[in-house]
Parts: sequence; C-alpha cells; structure tokens
Amino acid sequence: MDGVFEVGRGELSRTRVVGAGSLEPGQGEVLFEVERFGFSANNITYALLGDEARYWDLFPAEPGWGRIPVWGYLRVTASGVPGVELGRRALGLVPMGTHVKLRAGRVRPGTFTEESSRRAGLSSVYKVYAWADGPGDDALLVLRPVFWLSFMLDDYLTGRPPDWVIVTSASSKAAIGLGWLLRRRGIRVTALTSAGHAEFAGRFYDEVLTYEEVSGLDGAEAVLVDIAGNASVRDRVRARLGPRLAETVVAGSTHQADGAHAGMFSAPQRITKRAGELGWASLEQRFSTALAGFAASSARWLKIEHARGLDGAARVYEQVLAGAAKPDQAHIVELFHDRGHFSDISTEK
Repeated sequence: MDGVFEVGRGELSRTRVVGAGSLEPGQGEVLFEVERFGFSANNITYALLGDEARYWDLFPAEPGWGRIPVWGYLRVTASGVPGVELGRRALGLVPMGTHVKLRAGRVRPGTFTEESSRRAGLSSVYKVYAWADGPGDDALLVLRPVFWLSFMLDDYLTGRPPDWVIVTSASSKAAIGLGWLLRRRGIRVTALTSAGHAEFAGRFYDEVLTYEEVSGLDGAEAVLVDIAGNASVRDRVRARLGPRLAETVVAGSTHQADGAHAGMFSAPQRITKRAGELGWASLEQRFSTALAGFAASSARWLKIEHARGLDGAARVYEQVLAGAAKPDQAHIVELFHDRGHFSDISTEK
C-alpha cells in the first residue's frame, strides 16, 4: 500500500492517509522509497511552527492539510538525474509516507541538494541530503534532528560564555543533548522538569528541580534556555533570580498552548549564519562528530520502539501528540526493508 500520512494544519488531531501520487520521476527528479523514519515531539514542533518556519512548504499537500517532515532513510527506485543510481540510499527529510520525489541537484560523492523552488531560502539543513551507503543507525536517525537544536544552542552560548545555565523541558532529548554539550565544557547546568520526569532527568545534569521548585534556584549569574516555551516558568525564574538572570533564550514550543514566541531562538537561522562563516562542510563535520559522541552515550538510556506501516505511523503520531511518549523512548517507523519489500503492518514492542 502506497500512501502518505497527513494532519489538519488547523487541528493536528485530524489525520488521514492519501495516495502517494505519481511514482514516475520527471527530468531532474529522483523517486525514493522511504525505508524508515524517526518520530518524536520535535516533529510536533515542526507542525506547530509549520506556517511560521515554512515546514509545510517542504512537502506540499491540499489546502488545510499538512505533511509533517521527518528524518528518514530512503532508497532510489527511479531516477531522472544522471549519476544517481538505482538502489542508492540517502538520509534526509521525507514526509510520513512510502515514497517521495526530490529534485536532486549538485550531486556530489557524499551529498545532493533538493533544488525545488519551494525550498528556496531555507537553511541547508533542510535541503542537503547525505548519501548513506551503510545500513544506517537508528539512534543517529532519531537523535540527529533534535541534536541540531542542542548543538546550535551550545554554539550560541559558547560566545557568551555563561557559568550557569538553567534548562527547561529537561527530559526532552534536545535538552539532554544541550546538557551533555555544556557539561563537557565545564558549565554548571540546572534542569527544570515535571515531577514525573525528575528522577529520569537526574542522571544528566548537575541539579534537577521540578517546575514547582523554582524558588530553590540559587547561584551566580545565569542564562535560562527555555526549551519548553512556557511563559509562566520564565516569569517565575525571572522573579526568583532578578538581575542574576543575564539572558533568556526561548528555544522551543513543546507547550502547545503557548504557541510560537516572537523572539524564539532559531536553530535554522543559526545554522545558516555559522555555515556562512565556517562553510557547510566544516559545520556538518563538527556536528557529526558531536552527534556520534552523544549517540554513543545514549546507548545507556535510549529505548527505540519500532512500528511498521502507515497504520503504525498513525499510532505513533497519536501517542506523541497526546504527550504519552516516555522521555527515554524514541520511535522508528519502518515502511520498506530488505531492498524494497513492504513490511507487515504491525507494532513491535
């Protein structure tokens, strides 16, 4: 069964599966089958910011509907681009569907670029695909998108530099990645999280407080990195620290009611800036090296759940949208494997 999973742009709980469309690539296009992709709360943020951050532009749908971008492994099944061979595998953004057609340009030994006009002006991270000739790594797949936020926040804070960082949404993988990077540089990190996640978060930071324990914050000058996107928490931290709060960086919107924040830290914008200064290849190399270290450390706590087929994708989406996913859990949805044989629709536990 070929198809693509869509959500209501104005009501994310509305979902449907529609046909994948034409599977014949035109000149300059490459047809890929999507082998598997990762899904997490980060993808819900893509949907929440779909219009503002242009995530809906990546894979257009009918009016009122959206195709959430996910990071996946994909394999060439038909090619209208010289030099792009059948069967070659790549890593990059795909819709939650069985197939995707990409306009492949600037094909190089290690990468190619999606050249559709709808991606004009977007950060390279949303346009560059990496050839992935090995079997692929599920941990890298699920951590890569959230670690971009971790990595660019650490890069931003390196230019400050703070002695003390307070991080909200501490059980999120983006926050855990940031804490891992900061503590490697000897920076004290205090984490704020819900009471139910405090025990889990305790292994990653110097100190963990619940949101109800903000009055216990104590220390020298601090930077608050608000990955939760929760204005109430920010206000309470400001009230507690006063002039000791040197800066507040709003870096996420995991609380749907708060929506996007006008002054939100933009990882894509930071990536574009740093790629211009360092060159994309250098920035990607630095990122990949750091990601490999973080992924290796995650083997002690990260549990990857596998679902199969578009029905499995729908169940994973509903679970993550409802906030039911556990912090030590990540999801991989398998669509094709063993060189293109469609998997049975089921869920693996």
